[in-house]
Amino acid sequence: MSQFIVIEGDHKDPNDFATLDKGTKTIYGPFDSKEEADNTAKHLIQKNIDNFYHRAWVRLK
Repeated sequence: MSQFIVIEGDHKDPNDFATLDKGTKTIYGPFDSKEEADNTAKHLIQKNIDNFYHRAWVRLK
C-alpha cells in the first residue's frame, strides 16, 4: 500500500519542486490515501493564497 506525504514551502520558481527553500520546508503525513493528501495540500495552498512563491506538493513516501 502506498503512503503519501505533503511537502510545503516557498520556492524561487513556484512551478519547480527542486527550487524549494529548505528553510521553509514542512512535511505533513504520511497519509494512507491520495485524496487525504490532496485535501491537505489544497488547504495549505488556499491558506497561503497571497504568497505567489508558496506551494504544497503531494509525493509518495
